[in-house]
Amino acid sequence: MMKFPTVSDISTKDVLCIRDSKTIQEAIELMYENNHRDIVIKIEDKREFGLLKVNDVIRLKLQDIDFSQQIKTIKYDIVPSVNDNESVLDCLKEIDSVNNCLCAVDDNYNLTGFVSYYDIVSSIDPQLMLEKRPVSEILLTSHIKQAYVVTPASEVVRMMDSILYDCVIVHEEETPVGIVTTKDVMQMLGNKEDLTKPISQYMSSPLQTVRYDTSIKEALDFIQQKHFKRLIVENYDSKIIGQVTQEEIVAKVYSRWAENMRDNDAQLREINKLLAARAMKYEELSTIDNLTGIFNRSKFEMELRNEIKRIERYTTDTFSLVFLDIDHFKNINDKYGHLEGDNTLRDMARLIEKNLRSTDTLARWGGEEFVIVMPLTPLALAKEVTEKFRKIIEQEQFYVVGNVTCSFGISEFKKGDNAQSIILRADQAMYKAKANGRNRVEVV
Repeated sequence: MMKFPTVSDISTKDVLCIRDSKTIQEAIELMYENNHRDIVIKIEDKREFGLLKVNDVIRLKLQDIDFSQQIKTIKYDIVPSVNDNESVLDCLKEIDSVNNCLCAVDDNYNLTGFVSYYDIVSSIDPQLMLEKRPVSEILLTSHIKQAYVVTPASEVVRMMDSILYDCVIVHEEETPVGIVTTKDVMQMLGNKEDLTKPISQYMSSPLQTVRYDTSIKEALDFIQQKHFKRLIVENYDSKIIGQVTQEEIVAKVYSRWAENMRDNDAQLREINKLLAARAMKYEELSTIDNLTGIFNRSKFEMELRNEIKRIERYTTDTFSLVFLDIDHFKNINDKYGHLEGDNTLRDMARLIEKNLRSTDTLARWGGEEFVIVMPLTPLALAKEVTEKFRKIIEQEQFYVVGNVTCSFGISEFKKGDNAQSIILRADQAMYKAKANGRNRVEVV
């Protein structure tokens, strides 16, 4: 029977940890000094740990949270723990659609290390690193956030308030010359830099890319060597065509691992049932927004690409894209707290989903923004349907927070459009609705 390594064998020992009685600023300084994107939080008086990520710090900065507050006063993810003497097979039982990392502890519940899903998969079969398949096969999105060298750093930081694809490519005219990642933001905040200055002063340069025909194994080796979270992919003309995150590469590795497990049933009979359950959990993790329970941005982008392909096949059809943003959502968080803000997001998602047409697809874009794909729907009809949504939301009394409104932007697919161009127009229309007084529908 296959022998699996223990948690202690595979866990990362270089882990930053801070008690929740310390301040947010102390956590930021510790992350900056040690060049870490995450820090484990020891919850005092409890046998629990949390995780504060750079994305959380960015969110707190944008919400004007006082960094002198204690960590225990803010929202962060709780991380399950596992004894470091247990096998990695036991780790798999703890991984689900919410938790994709674990804290390793000893018998006295002292923190001894940190284990990611990538660590677990890689440790079970290191031969899974795919050597022949190109990274272009797992290129899930062509959506790249862009800024220019003269763009103020504060605007770029605001663009990165998202868990997915948290980087911005910086251009000088039409040429990509640098990148801003969460690590760069951490350095800006740690150094208390002036965010009104152009982003060119803080970006990482030159921009490092890989070709679309790079193997998945080479991509993994490159990520490990450079300590990157994602790869920027270019075509043979050196034009950027998208990005792929470490999580997306791991998903492909996991798929191959699962295939090998099934092929070696004689050796691996003990985990076949667990393997099937993990596959379902990972599918959920890759498509569902944890907070609202609706589709996430990654799933939306897949649906959008499929709709564009359908349109290109049947040239007489069209579809529309709707962006919506909850008006004055920051005021809800400030007045009622972030837990009620989260409840409002969940209730909004349920309300929209309840009134959605069966053919439409709803997803959470990020923060307080949602997006709807409306197949076979021209602009005029999309505006009519969206106006009904606006009125339904306006008349709803949300629990605790009361009346809430949304601003909507609509774009219709046009010949020559790609995913990025139709998203950009819908986003512009939504901001037009906000500029014209909010609680309205605009089209571009």
